[in-house]
Amino acid sequence: MLNKLKNTAKHTFIYSIGNLSTKIIGLLLLPLYTAKLTLLDYGRFTILETTSMFLTMVLGLRIVSSMMRWSAETEDKIEQGKILFNTYIVLIFTAIIINIVFSPLKDWLSQVFFSSMEFSHFFTVIFAIIGFEMINQVPMNLFRFREKSVIYSVIFAAKLSVVLILNIYFLVYAETGVIGIFYSQLIASILQMLCTLPILLKNFNYKFDLILIKEMLGYSIPLIFSAISVQLLAIGDRYIIKYLLDYSQVGIYSLGYKISGVLNVFVIQAFALGFLPIAYKMQNSPDAAVFFKKIFKYFSMILVFGALALSLFSREILLIFARKPEFYIAYKIVPLITLAFIFKGIQYMFLLGFHYVKKTKYIAYIVTFALFVNIGLNFVLIPRLGIWGAALTTVISSLLISVISYYVSQKFYPVKYEIGKMSLVLFVGIGLFLISGLFFDINIYIGIGIKLLLCIAFPILLYVFKFYEKTELDKMKKVLYKFRK
Repeated sequence: MLNKLKNTAKHTFIYSIGNLSTKIIGLLLLPLYTAKLTLLDYGRFTILETTSMFLTMVLGLRIVSSMMRWSAETEDKIEQGKILFNTYIVLIFTAIIINIVFSPLKDWLSQVFFSSMEFSHFFTVIFAIIGFEMINQVPMNLFRFREKSVIYSVIFAAKLSVVLILNIYFLVYAETGVIGIFYSQLIASILQMLCTLPILLKNFNYKFDLILIKEMLGYSIPLIFSAISVQLLAIGDRYIIKYLLDYSQVGIYSLGYKISGVLNVFVIQAFALGFLPIAYKMQNSPDAAVFFKKIFKYFSMILVFGALALSLFSREILLIFARKPEFYIAYKIVPLITLAFIFKGIQYMFLLGFHYVKKTKYIAYIVTFALFVNIGLNFVLIPRLGIWGAALTTVISSLLISVISYYVSQKFYPVKYEIGKMSLVLFVGIGLFLISGLFFDINIYIGIGIKLLLCIAFPILLYVFKFYEKTELDKMKKVLYKFRK
């Protein structure tokens, strides 16, 4: 089991390094966006980007999840090649159909989103991006399954670098505005497909199997409904903010969400990328329950520590990277959104139990229920609290999914997660953040020093409250001893 823990940590670390490029490039682009785009344009860009990500997730049929699940059940490379080939065929066919069906709707969509036909061409580009992004899911998930985290991270970082260079060209030199950002994404997606295609061709078993496709879709279709609900939970508030408030408030909220998203990219996504293939292979092991219990404990600790650090330094981050003062206020909603991300990471562990027993329909039930609660609360709280109402609603919805998924998943795949210790970690993190509020008006450099001390205090307080077990402390001491030598 120790080897599995180390393997999970290793791949999570590599994916984190790969995802580092996402945030580095995101931070490099932030001054560019805030300098070249108005707050109104940034709000429009956010809505379009959010819509593109949502459609990519939903229209991709979640069949890559089936690909991973079916491939985990066999060690036969030929059979895995057949699963890979059929998944690719389904997604290519789906991408073509989407572009044929949605292309005539571009004028109508422009009118719906912006009350103008001026942005019709935006949707032509976005539909093409969606098609290529769906197809690119196959090679990237192949790398995940084969535990080729280095290759995955290199390709991902290379793609983002292309996006960065093209963004600079289109925004600074060509001065194309928002559409230039989407041109950059489309070109990078096409290059990614061309670079990964030779690898796929070597791994394909060119045997079309309609029965296999039906079985895989039977597993993934319930995930589509849960994916819709999950995505609407993540992005729906922006549409409601736009409807109840305006695009400038969408821009502020989205910027705060982007800063908070560092936790999602570095911790949650990196962990999910590295952990899922291992979890599928580990699920029937006698040590599985203990393995998942330990993973949950330290994953929760890292989540809360990351959220604490982001919440403490969000103001400084925006002061450095945002080029216009009108963007600075976004730091105020970061603590609430990072708290929501903590619950999102925790619920990920609980929801995996439904995947292990192929009861994915329960994910759809739980998330859809939370979505209705989310929509209702947004319409109640946003008119009263503005974007802070949206952030609070996100916290409540994420917590609701975590609680329900824990109790329901235990009936199908029981694991004695250390909920008490997770709660301890959360209370310590919240307590330290509240203490930081006492030093808000002091000199910025002294404030940074105090915030660093609060971060250092986090693991020390956990030790004081007996979060770590003796065997875990002994192993840490051995690692430190080897490091010193």
